[in-house]
Amino acid sequence: MRRLLLAMDQFDSGQVALTFTAELANTVGADVTVLHIRERSIHPRVLPLESLSDAQLLVDEAVFCLRLAGIGVEGRVRSGREDHVAKCIVYESAQSQCDTIVLGSRRLRGIERVSGRGVKERVVRFSLLPVVVAPATPINRVHRPYAFDSPSFNSP
Repeated sequence: MRRLLLAMDQFDSGQVALTFTAELANTVGADVTVLHIRERSIHPRVLPLESLSDAQLLVDEAVFCLRLAGIGVEGRVRSGREDHVAKCIVYESAQSQCDTIVLGSRRLRGIERVSGRGVKERVVRFSLLPVVVAPATPINRVHRPYAFDSPSFNSP
């Protein structure tokens, strides 16, 4: 294993996957490609949930954390329709010549859990690579990058 693809989302599960990937990369001596797919709705009039700058900030934070851990890393932000996220992840893993895909796990409830139509399940179906799923968090809120918490960032 020489290159891992960390496909992270904007939720706390993405942060757990980041920590998990750092440990795994250090253990096996792998480099990491951080990927965040900015989801666009299948409905043309619905705006994305996050801006391009928010998505880039999330990836930049992950790249910074991995570099601090001494891991070779590159980061990418892509946009894709919400029903094509899994295919985008698999495509990017091939383009980056990755050996393994690492995903975060969200605690789905109700019909979402039973349907098996989440990104994780589709990546496993579409990919020929091993897919490693980081442990789920008990509560899965939207993650705000540390730069948003900076006093200079929030001051007028």
